[in-house]
Amino acid sequence: MDSGDHFQLWVYGLILVAALLIAWIRDARKPRPCHHGVIGPCRECHAAAEGYKAAAEQIARRARFEFEWERLRREEIKRLSQARLRSSEAYFAMEPREFEDAIMKVFRKLGYRVSQTAFVGDGGKDAIAWKDNKKFVIECKRYGTRSATGRRDLQILLAAKHDAEADSAIFVSTGRFTAPAVAYAEENDIEYFNRDGFPDLINRAYGNPEDYTMAKTICLECGRESYLPLSDDGPASGNAVHDGTWHEVKTTISIAQLRYPDLDQNAPWCPDHQVPMRRVNGYRGEFWGCPEYPQCKKTGGSAARPAEVTEAQSKARRAELLQVYNGMSEVLREKWRKRIEPDTMQHLLLMKHTEEDIAAYIAARYMQGH
Repeated sequence: MDSGDHFQLWVYGLILVAALLIAWIRDARKPRPCHHGVIGPCRECHAAAEGYKAAAEQIARRARFEFEWERLRREEIKRLSQARLRSSEAYFAMEPREFEDAIMKVFRKLGYRVSQTAFVGDGGKDAIAWKDNKKFVIECKRYGTRSATGRRDLQILLAAKHDAEADSAIFVSTGRFTAPAVAYAEENDIEYFNRDGFPDLINRAYGNPEDYTMAKTICLECGRESYLPLSDDGPASGNAVHDGTWHEVKTTISIAQLRYPDLDQNAPWCPDHQVPMRRVNGYRGEFWGCPEYPQCKKTGGSAARPAEVTEAQSKARRAELLQVYNGMSEVLREKWRKRIEPDTMQHLLLMKHTEEDIAAYIAARYMQGH
């Protein structure tokens, strides 16, 4: 076979390959029937595709609504917790420790600088407070309707006033005062608030009371806002009509959770109690811990503050201490200088602390009541 025959065979092979390739392309481009057996547009397939698209959009919308629902839930807990403090009736149902903390918030709202004492063994006073260059001792009792504050309670508070070298004493109670107790308070210039005068104290701090029994929430189906009544029993749920359709709306807030008016929006939540965690100072630094400790020992990791936040808080604390020091008389300053141990004072001088540093230290010792 000569070279011309080889060339002819090569051309025929090339034509055959080209023909097979064209046939394969035509077959590949030929419309194929769907699983319904229809070649071309299929109504059932189109409807299914539209259904899948609508379902995907609904899932995406629900995810957005769930994110908004969680954000609103936290805002509502903080708002309703603050509104609850405006209602004097809410204080009557508080536990003693929660009542004490809430009353201290009332006095801070009224412009007092408040330093709380230990909950147990407080020496007859729950807090020491300062306002207008005056020092106060505060005692509060969450009594029931049948309990009364007697003269002995006020005598203990008066003794605590003398021990703390305070200018005045304040007694807050949700119960009534006996006649001898009222006479004793007026004789010794003790400011007191009983069950009848207690609401006035709350209104002075927070203004008119607000309704804290209705929580705002959003519908996870359409994103509309709704309000649900809260209860002590647990989370509430209900139905709402949106665009002519009944939708179920819910909230995980209960009245028992409204104890967090200072809620940090960045705080993690305890998965067991569904409440915001609080900052705890541990030997390894700050961390998030459940406020229901020791019943719950769940933690939420490190709660270390940014350096700029810590620095700003330190400057604010220093300014507050210097303000207290400037409000002290010369006799009182000298008295507290003498109370500081010689070794401590020597250390402050050796470390080249300024007179301003020493003044802040003296004010801190004074505020601690040492």
